[in-house]
Amino acid sequence: MALRETSRDLAALFRIDDAHKRGKDLEGVLNRLFKHSGVLVREAFTLRGWNAEGVIEQIDGVVEIDGEIYLVEMKWLNHRVDKADVSEQLVRVFSRSDARGLIISASGFTDPAITTCREALHNRVVVLCELDELVHVLEAERDVRELLKSKVNAAILDKNPLHRPLV
Repeated sequence: MALRETSRDLAALFRIDDAHKRGKDLEGVLNRLFKHSGVLVREAFTLRGWNAEGVIEQIDGVVEIDGEIYLVEMKWLNHRVDKADVSEQLVRVFSRSDARGLIISASGFTDPAITTCREALHNRVVVLCELDELVHVLEAERDVRELLKSKVNAAILDKNPLHRPLV
């Protein structure tokens, strides 16, 4: 039942015109999907500076896959996620000693973004996921954990951060 509700809520996001609201709502829907699959560690949060700098970092979520921590970045842009967008997430990942990265996009990724993530694989595991893959998992009532494990394995073994096992 909860999985059907999550699927319904995800479908409703496609009718929201306000990009900021849609993106924030996407965080909640995907966090519920991760939680349902038993991989959610922490929902979206912000870090504030110690000297009144205000918000210095916003993390969309954190998941654990096979004992490894992944900082999650969710993007629903009017254009494909580009090098600048993934670079911002890579800075967050590289600033934590053992963190890995998971970037989810509703609009796809540019070739330079994929190349940047492939190059980052020399030092950290970075996985790219397109929203339609998660939609497919929901519609098929499959386990998102298995999708993510497949993507992680392809990133590590094949140096392919955007492996699409369901396509």
